[in-house]
Amino acid sequence: MRKREGMSLLAKFCVVMALIVLLAGAVIYELTGRLSRSTFTLSDRKELESAAQTAREKLALYNSGWLWQMELQSIVNPTINPGDVFLLLADSSGRVIAYTELGVPYFGSSKLRYYLEQLRTGSAINLSVQDNNSLVLIHGERTEAGDYILAGKPLRVFQWTLTNFRNKLLLWLVPVLLLLIAVFAFAGRRAMRPLKALKAAAQDVEQGKAALVTTDMPGEMADVASAFNHMSAQVSKTIRDLNQEKENMLRILEGLSEGVLTMTEDGRVLQRNRACLTLLGGEDAPAYQEVSDALRAALKQKREGSGKLNQGKTVLQYDITMLPGLDGQNGAIACIRDITEGERLSRTRYEYVANISHELRTPLANMRGLAEGLRDGLVTDEQERMRYYGIIVDEVRRLSRLVNDLLELSGLQSNPAAFEMEKVEPTEIMWELFDLNKKSFAEKRQTLSLEVPEEELPSIITNEDRLTEVLTIFLDNARKYTPEGGKIVLGAELSETDGIVTGVRFFVRDNGIGMDEESSRLVFERFHQADKSHAGQGSGLGLSIAREILLKLNVQIQLKTKPGEGSEFSFVLPVP
Repeated sequence: MRKREGMSLLAKFCVVMALIVLLAGAVIYELTGRLSRSTFTLSDRKELESAAQTAREKLALYNSGWLWQMELQSIVNPTINPGDVFLLLADSSGRVIAYTELGVPYFGSSKLRYYLEQLRTGSAINLSVQDNNSLVLIHGERTEAGDYILAGKPLRVFQWTLTNFRNKLLLWLVPVLLLLIAVFAFAGRRAMRPLKALKAAAQDVEQGKAALVTTDMPGEMADVASAFNHMSAQVSKTIRDLNQEKENMLRILEGLSEGVLTMTEDGRVLQRNRACLTLLGGEDAPAYQEVSDALRAALKQKREGSGKLNQGKTVLQYDITMLPGLDGQNGAIACIRDITEGERLSRTRYEYVANISHELRTPLANMRGLAEGLRDGLVTDEQERMRYYGIIVDEVRRLSRLVNDLLELSGLQSNPAAFEMEKVEPTEIMWELFDLNKKSFAEKRQTLSLEVPEEELPSIITNEDRLTEVLTIFLDNARKYTPEGGKIVLGAELSETDGIVTGVRFFVRDNGIGMDEESSRLVFERFHQADKSHAGQGSGLGLSIAREILLKLNVQIQLKTKPGEGSEFSFVLPVP
């Protein structure tokens, strides 16, 4: 398209120049015609009229007898005729009385009869006669006495040349015009070469390329080329910077965990990142269509908003913000984020408060009922009163354990300080725990066994008290959820990777009631109890405390469980 515009400009230039040449030729032709007709022709005719006047006076003298014919002949036929005027005098019958010999070629018998015939029908004639490639002006008049006077004069050389020029101008105008058009076209092409070079360079700049043109150009074009090169360098740098910023922005968008979806008023999607498609489930998912519809509605109403939607088990929230002047139109952006964890934490906080209230209310209600009965003297039997006192003490101990567990869990979560680490022997710790807990398992008619290698386990660096506390929590949990006759195993063994000892694995395994998938996912939450029938046997905070302790030690708990087949809690402490 642009090439055709360039050729059109050259064609317009040639057409304009051709019109100028045509107009100049027409003006010259008209001016020379006017000059020939007005200036020269007028002066020549006046000269002929003056000569005719003189001839009329001489002819009057001849008719009156004052001049002989020979004298008249000598007057009208001078030897030297600087004015180039010739005369012919004839009587009323047409007989020639006197004449100028220079005019003989122009006053032949046939021409003379023609002129005399013209004079008989009128008083005077003024003619321009073309004769032998020359132009002759003829003036004729008839006197009162009936005599005839003819005066003639060839055009001057300059006048003749001017007349020929006018005639030849018409013949040479077309080839000269074509030649000038060719010259103008050639000169125009040469003059447009710098412009074409600038145009090609401008197209390269438009595409983001660094384009330079040579400054070896004629005249002011060299300054234009130098200024263009400076502008090209600045524009290229600006385009590179903008492209770099755009690339960085795209990388930032792709790196966000929040989804971003941008749309214009006509429903065209300008930008969306990977997180948007991941969170919404793809372009064809109902969640994606819901957010797109919300964007269109916001653009139509020109109002920001927000909303929530469910994508499977995931809860998503989107916030819509208006973006005026986006790509020539108003637009809007939707930021999508996963609030599943926030919703779960909010629900957990609610359940946490409810569980604490329940755990505190039950022993307090029991103690209140027993204390009111003792206060009012409803219990008179001493043995029964002692039983009441024992129940109250047990409930106080239960409350004390609950409060201590809550304080310990809060301290573990809020105190960032690390535990005091020391070198300990795993085998000794396992035997001590076994000796301390085997009696309590025997009282519940359960079997507790110890599994450790015959060789001494390698020493580890940890906090001995916290290690003992975690294992004790696992043992209490196993005793709580294993029925009578069940078997519990406390053990430690080497942990190897590619045949290299990397740590010591501690575990507690039982064959109790086990847990389903939902319970195993929530087992480390506060106050969670897999079997509600055992709710009165603990606070539900033990495994949460164990998890927090191991998190402080930068250790991950492993759980293996199946409903009706028991559970195994384990963790690995690295060797130094």
